[in-house]
Amino acid sequence: MRPVRLDQSVRNAMREPAAAEPAAEAPERRRPSAPAGPAAGQTAPRPPEGGLKRLLLVPFRVLRPFTRRLRFFLSVPVIAHTQEMEARLRAQLDDIEASLAARIRQLEHETAVQTRHLEKVVAGQADALRREAAAAGRQAADASRHAAHHLDTVASGIGGRLDEFEYKVRPLIPFDETAWAVRLADGYILAPRSAPMLTVMLADATSRGLEPGTREVIRALLDPGMSCADVGSSIGLHAIAFGRAVGPTGKVYAFEPEPMYQDLLRKTLTLNGLRWVHLSPDAVGEKAGKLTFHVSFIPGHSSLYPLPAEEVGDTRPIEVQVTTLDKVIPKGGRLDLCKIDVEGAELDVVAGMKRVIADNPELAIIAEYGPSHLDRVGITPAQWFAAFEDHGLRAYAIEDPTGRCRRVKPADLKDVESVNIIFVRPGGRAAGRLPK
Repeated sequence: MRPVRLDQSVRNAMREPAAAEPAAEAPERRRPSAPAGPAAGQTAPRPPEGGLKRLLLVPFRVLRPFTRRLRFFLSVPVIAHTQEMEARLRAQLDDIEASLAARIRQLEHETAVQTRHLEKVVAGQADALRREAAAAGRQAADASRHAAHHLDTVASGIGGRLDEFEYKVRPLIPFDETAWAVRLADGYILAPRSAPMLTVMLADATSRGLEPGTREVIRALLDPGMSCADVGSSIGLHAIAFGRAVGPTGKVYAFEPEPMYQDLLRKTLTLNGLRWVHLSPDAVGEKAGKLTFHVSFIPGHSSLYPLPAEEVGDTRPIEVQVTTLDKVIPKGGRLDLCKIDVEGAELDVVAGMKRVIADNPELAIIAEYGPSHLDRVGITPAQWFAAFEDHGLRAYAIEDPTGRCRRVKPADLKDVESVNIIFVRPGGRAAGRLPK
């Protein structure tokens, strides 16, 4: 297209002077015509001044419209291209600005995300450092407590050994014509002179006396101000432990129907100043009334039930008054711990304290389990355990001398001759305080 337009423009420019020439020369024709030539003897006329210049300028006048058109023709595509380039540059600049803005926003977002992440990391590390510092503080405190406990243990161990030595170097004290006074950790205990085997056993034991594990459990369960019962107190080894544990603000019901042990226990309580331990001469059973009490020559074997054949020859039956714990403990009265040692009559005692058991959900019962005694009275081990479990109580055997308690069932004790069992309600205060 461009060569055609160029040729057309050139042709148009060439035509313009031919058309314009007559107009330019019209005034010349109106002038008077000059002579055809110079006269004789006259020189030829000089051309008008400036004519050559005009002649030389003719091509420029002729080409001026052409060059103007040519310049316009040539500048149009350049201008269009320039405008197009300018539009492209503006679009590219807009794209660059938009891209830069988007990238800036992206960088700002990434910076914010990284900042939050770093803040979380720093916060987590700070929390970890705080936890480590707290753990270190706890470890230091535990170490301090452990060291203090260790020192206390060492000191108490040394003190206990010194006390033990002091107790054991003391000789038996003749209290009166019926008893020896033996010094134990809980106080003085009176042993009958008529039972030399029992006296020897007490003298040969540690200052914790006989059945020390049971007394560890007693001390673990009882606090000052509590109330407890000792059914079958004998010479009072557990009765004085009860008295020491509950203190003057507490109360202890002690029951011992055998006359000789009644007298010794009364003197023991007076000797140790345990006025809050109340001694009763009654036996404890299922119903109140009078029954025969079979006194054995073996200490602690006397019972409301007939004794085995090997002990019958030396048995001395006496009549005793029988009471029940439901009768002794007032309605709504408190009882925290009850120890039963009645040589096979344990279930009679339990049958006579149903209300007390129901009124005291935290009550714990310690009972001697002796398969030979149960066989003598016609009770199976399963029946014996079931009588306690029917009240929602769970059985634990007490180990000597540590006092640790372990969960047991009748099958676990088939080879046991005698062991003290503590019954507690699961989840109760007493269950949580048992030595483990």
